[in-house]
Amino acid sequence: MRKFGFTLAEVLITLGIIGVVSAITIPTLIQSYRNHVVETRLQKVYSVMNQAIQRAEADYGAKELWDFEDPDFWDKYFAPYLNVLKTEIIKSNYDYRIIYFPDGSALVGKASGSGGYPNTGSGMNSDYFFFPNAKYLTENALNTDRKVSTGVILFPFRFAPNYEIDNSGYKSYTYHKGFVPYTHNWDGTVENLTTGYYACTTEGGINKMPNFCTMYIMQNGWKIPKDYPFKVK
Repeated sequence: MRKFGFTLAEVLITLGIIGVVSAITIPTLIQSYRNHVVETRLQKVYSVMNQAIQRAEADYGAKELWDFEDPDFWDKYFAPYLNVLKTEIIKSNYDYRIIYFPDGSALVGKASGSGGYPNTGSGMNSDYFFFPNAKYLTENALNTDRKVSTGVILFPFRFAPNYEIDNSGYKSYTYHKGFVPYTHNWDGTVENLTTGYYACTTEGGINKMPNFCTMYIMQNGWKIPKDYPFKVK
């Protein structure tokens, strides 16, 4: 009887095709997974932090009236209402308080003594930096590499419910709100999220600070837009 089988050439061609398809699809699948992790954890930290604020308001009254000068601000208004793995203080350009969550993410705030924006006091600065993957949290990512870290591994938020007017004269998006994406000097339009100094864009190179990327994702239902300019990690 005649035996049938694949020739060596046919096997090599098949393996070559599989290799090409894998080279095309695997990076896409990996990035899709990374996007999902970032989207899920961004939405989660937004929800968890605002739930903590609501619980603290039940004990201490309206958030706008909290004592933002209190050096124990975090321990009083947030810590009792959150499930965290651990917290630590690191001294760098600022004194940073790092809060590690069970899902592998981390939230960083400027701790007491670091200074604050108008009407936010020095107990805890109004700006928070969220790392969906805590393994990427480094001092360089917080300081010297902020412009290349933001929108990729670092996503800015703000908590400044008593801060009414931004420097440019716009009514602050944070006014009377809880823990929200960073929108300092945002004019309130979707277009402005991708234009201007803090815009979520690659234009401007190293002179850009794409702080609006968190809001850009939130405005898209906590999904990374198809035209998102960075590859998140």
